[in-house]
Amino acid sequence: MSGIAALFRFDGGPVDRAGLQAMLAAMAYRGPDGCGMWSGHGAAIGLCAMHATMAGQNAQPITSDDGELVLAFDGYIGNVEELRSDLAARGSRFRGGSDAELALRAYEQWGGDFAGRLEGEFAAVLWDGRRRQALCARDHHGLRPLYWHWDGQQLIAASEIAAVLATLPVRPPLNLPYLAEIAADAHFTSDETVWQGIRRLRQAHVLLAQAKGVTFDQYWSLPVGVDIIYRRDEDYHEHYREVLSESVRRASRTHLPLGCEVSGGLDSSSIYCLAHRLQGQGRLGAASLRGYSLAGPAGTDAEEIAFARVVGSHTGTQICERPLFLPPLEWFAQRSAIDCDVPPLPNAAMSITLDEAAVADGCRVSLSGVGGDQWCDGTYQYYGEQFTARDWRGLGHSYAADVRSEGVANATGMLLRLGLGSAFPAQWRRALRDRLGLNPPYLPPDFLRPHMRRELADRRARYEAGFSADYRASYKLRKLHHPIWTMVLDQNARQRARTGLEMRHPMMSRAFIEFSARTPERLKLHGGVSKHLHRNALREILPDAIANRQSKAEFSAAYDVHFGRLRESAARIPRTGLAATLLDPVMVLTLYDTHLSQPIDERGFHEIWGAYVVNLMAAQF
Repeated sequence: MSGIAALFRFDGGPVDRAGLQAMLAAMAYRGPDGCGMWSGHGAAIGLCAMHATMAGQNAQPITSDDGELVLAFDGYIGNVEELRSDLAARGSRFRGGSDAELALRAYEQWGGDFAGRLEGEFAAVLWDGRRRQALCARDHHGLRPLYWHWDGQQLIAASEIAAVLATLPVRPPLNLPYLAEIAADAHFTSDETVWQGIRRLRQAHVLLAQAKGVTFDQYWSLPVGVDIIYRRDEDYHEHYREVLSESVRRASRTHLPLGCEVSGGLDSSSIYCLAHRLQGQGRLGAASLRGYSLAGPAGTDAEEIAFARVVGSHTGTQICERPLFLPPLEWFAQRSAIDCDVPPLPNAAMSITLDEAAVADGCRVSLSGVGGDQWCDGTYQYYGEQFTARDWRGLGHSYAADVRSEGVANATGMLLRLGLGSAFPAQWRRALRDRLGLNPPYLPPDFLRPHMRRELADRRARYEAGFSADYRASYKLRKLHHPIWTMVLDQNARQRARTGLEMRHPMMSRAFIEFSARTPERLKLHGGVSKHLHRNALREILPDAIANRQSKAEFSAAYDVHFGRLRESAARIPRTGLAATLLDPVMVLTLYDTHLSQPIDERGFHEIWGAYVVNLMAAQF
């Protein structure tokens, strides 16, 4: 993944080229293919380049024919063929074949609406010297990172927090309320970072900076109405295969070997099997395909290598196996200090050995099954959908299937609450739930100081106010906009970039999630079986052991190896200072002491890690 750095001045002063060089130096690891710079009156843009496609080897930043437009682009465009054809028909002339030039020509044609024409995974920064304005854009799901800082006169934008900090004359204070969210594992803000004044650009947004200030435009929103209706389930299956196969094909474009995660789970195995099928049809965007799987500790719930081997046997390929990366606690502290951010999550860092194996084999692009749990699982909201559509026959089928899997009492309760209940106004349903105690108030964890608990409660209230009070009307949007994704996706992108790998996400493509949002929920969850549509659509492609798999790997082992050291760290939380303004040291130790006595699905892994991270950040910065 490449790294973008940019400075824009709107007060007539000169841009700081040395500052831009410091930004590029802070993320030099993103530039194995070199770093480029451009500067002009009021603007300076740079890019640390990693070429994942042959076409991407055009030099960046790229300029328009008259030199008035300058763009730095990180990512790939999925709809290359259609976009290039459309632009050519409108008179665009191309100097090369890079995705960056496509984005630049799209801006020439459509101005600030250009980002909505790009499908794929991208972050882009553009200077328009004609209009004296800067634009920053991020893809529909925020799959490529982009941070910004505005002081009223200057806009700073970069792919890394450390790069933004590298050019600021004074490091800003830590953002304590955001750190409280991390400690509590309760995420309510998607555009904040651990530093005050350094923000993430929201997904599907364009930032426009001019002398008069900064404004934002959301160029895409998720369709939430169910408008893909077929009479036969087989038609849904065919459509699903087409959409996911095309998403895999578009994400596979690289001039080097293509890697693919193969955990043995349903999602990553499906991506690998579809890529293998495309390769056999001569439609894969890469010359070769290689699979990689993690081997968890034997006898633990993290061990699922047997499933990955089934996939290898099914496709007649060898899946490369690597052990989990379980570094000492000091490694996480070092990463935090260098990245000027929270350290990677242990259950994310464990895949580093997998990425290193792919890079050693010559890969620069790898496909992931991330997004499948988000967009394929399904919910019991199908009762409300079928009731509203007066699909009585379908409602009867759903109820009968749930009786078999959930029992009469549970199935009847869901039918009445989610089906018949959907006929009543949302405020009535909410009032009834409140009266029955089914909407308990949010209680932040006791190990936070009282003022921080109040702050989290306020943040949650503001977050909830952004959605409809009717959960049935908002649950799809909640999937897309859950703030945890902003942190996890940014961390994963940074981790892969440090390894020299670009991760792509077919199950988070715009086409795939739109299809998921526009199809009935009863297809995804049926008779207590999640990913029902996914399983049936790919049954002829997947081995039976994968298509029928109900279990999931569990990676608490990545946290457990640190438990003793983490408790020692908690015991040293100072009674005064920055950490103490957030955390109650006595209550943090209580969290540790009750941890191991809880069932595994109720243990506070993430809260324990969050408390450690807050203490670490307070000590380091």
